[in-house]
Amino acid sequence: MKKVLIVDDASDCRLMIKGMLNNQGFGIIEADNGFDGWKKILVERPDLIFLDLHMPNKNGFEILKDLEEEWMGIPVVVVSGDSTQNAIDSCFMYGASAYLHKPINKQAFVDALKVLD
Repeated sequence: MKKVLIVDDASDCRLMIKGMLNNQGFGIIEADNGFDGWKKILVERPDLIFLDLHMPNKNGFEILKDLEEEWMGIPVVVVSGDSTQNAIDSCFMYGASAYLHKPINKQAFVDALKVLD
């Protein structure tokens, strides 16, 4: 079973992503801040990460940089309300596989899951 980690300080966003993953056979892990998310990445070694950018304790940009520095190779789908081109470019520069805007478009979500194929 593939493991998916959802790192987002907004419980409603985590719930929405879990609902969109429902019945797809993933083991779902959650973290409500970046620090806890990073700890779960190190312990759980998920197959895919859904990552918010603006969170307390450790933001999504820091997690992307840490993943790159550690050469972990875990695909990351950024899910953020930040639609600035600078934020999007930075995420891809640090290895994000996809960037989804909140609220999440269902087809874009399905397309982002293709990184697991």
